[in-house]
Order: sequence, then C-alpha cells, then structure tokens
Amino acid sequence: MMEGPEWLEERRKGIGASDIAAIMGISPWKTPFQVYQEKRREVKDWEGSDATNWGKRMEPTIRQWYSDETGRAVRLPEKILVHPNYNFMFASLDGFTDDGRVVEIKTARSSKGWGEVGSNQIPDYYMVQVQHQMAVTGFKVADVPVSIGGSLPVLYIVPEDKELQEMIIEAASVFWQRVLDGNPPPPVTYSDAVQRFGKSKSSGSIIASEDVVSLVGTLRAARAEIKSLEAKEEEIKGKLIVVMGDTGDEIIDLAGSPLVTYKLGKGRVSFDTKSFQKEHSDLYKKYVKEGEATRRFLVKGE
Repeated sequence: MMEGPEWLEERRKGIGASDIAAIMGISPWKTPFQVYQEKRREVKDWEGSDATNWGKRMEPTIRQWYSDETGRAVRLPEKILVHPNYNFMFASLDGFTDDGRVVEIKTARSSKGWGEVGSNQIPDYYMVQVQHQMAVTGFKVADVPVSIGGSLPVLYIVPEDKELQEMIIEAASVFWQRVLDGNPPPPVTYSDAVQRFGKSKSSGSIIASEDVVSLVGTLRAARAEIKSLEAKEEEIKGKLIVVMGDTGDEIIDLAGSPLVTYKLGKGRVSFDTKSFQKEHSDLYKKYVKEGEATRRFLVKGE
C-alpha cells in the first residue's frame, strides 16, 4: 500500500480521489479550504485518526474476503495513477482486478447512506471518490467491499457515470487552478474563516448591510439559546448530584447499567506560573514564548 512522506508529497501535486468529495462540498470531514491549505503546504500533514488507522489494519482482511467471494485476484498498484488527459488528477487505489474493476475498500461505523447490498447505493462522498478513480483509470466498474459496524463485509457494485465524472473533472480543474494561482476557496466554517483571516492586520469599520444585521441577530439569538440550555443543564446536573449526595457515586437503571456517575478523582496537577515568575524572573524570561498575534471575535451588546 502506498503511504509515507513520499506518498504525501505526491498527493500535493494534484487532486486525488480522497480529495474530491471535500472539493465538491459533500465531505462530512473536510472542507474545500482545508484541502487547499494541504495542497499549498500551509498546514501540517494529517496523521490520521483511530478510525482511519483501524481501516488500514482491516484492509488486507477485507481485500482477501473480496477475492474469495468473487474469485477475482486483486492487484496492488505500484504507483499513483494519473489521468491521461488531466495530469493534476490522480488515483491511489486499494486494488484493481485483471478484468478492469476498481476495488475500493471501506469500513463504516453505521449503515447510514448504504443501500441494498449488491446495489450501487453508497454514500455520496464515496460515490464521487470511486467515480474519480474510474475517470482516472478508464475502468467501467468499481467494487466497494465494506465492513459496517465491524460485521462481515458486504459488496456494492458501482458502474461508471460519465455525467458525474464530467462534473468531477470540472470541479477538480477549477479547484486546481485556485491552488496554482494562490486563490483560496471561500471559507465555509468558523475554523476555515479563522484560518483564512485570523492573522490579518486589517482595521476599520464595515457598515452592515441588512443581511449582515440579520446574521448578527441570528447569532445573538443562538448564543442566548445556548446560555439558556447550559443553565438548564447545570440545574439538572445539580438535582442529580443531590440524589446521590453522600450515599453513592452513581445512578443505575433497573438493569444495573450506569446512567450517571459522580466519582471522586485525583486532584488536578498545575504549574504555579505567577509564583515561578516572581521567584525566578530571569529563568521565566528565558523560557517564556509569546505566541503569534491572532484576531478575537466578540459579539457586542450582549
């Protein structure tokens, strides 16, 4: 399987199948702006999560299951595959077969988005991924074996969709031109916006349009609702603590399963920065570091 620093560096040279869902705005995990930052080397390489690491561990097992079930040998590509006409589009396959089928192996926590076994009904973000792979390779079919919730794998079969592939090529082309031009896509989340503008030294007043005034009003209402819910949460937690009092440290249901706990833990260990600074000022100055200035977002009038 292709991975490691060299593989990550190759991925920055174009648009991979795992990028396309985010670029098209349908990824539940990543935004177009985040992909842009990765391609421009503006952020550190993502090192994966427990879920993705588990998926890698399961991949050989599911690959063998697929081979046993279908009778098809699965070949592992020795390098990243590149589209014959668009050199910025590439695919790093989990495998392929001698009769020209992409094999894309998945593990999923739930069956949400997965249709009838044997159909082409897979989540949209995986659909564009395999269509991207088929566009790059020219293969007509993608087989998607998946283990859902740790259960025995099942197989989905996805035929090529030329119309969707054309949409993918168009989206990838526009996005890659943005990368080359240093023209980031619009932020779509708070995190995106902070990454994009958080270190800007801009100053001055912006006169609010009616839409902006409405947006600020919506934000204030949301924050007020959050405060109300937080107050309600504190009230309920207090009542449950009173139920336990000095009698116990958990509440259980009739079957004996814990509902809430209130256990005594170890005291928090902290460093007394103020005392250290007062008693060892020279040493404090030697090791203290000032972070890079960032902008703060405040809602006025609350």
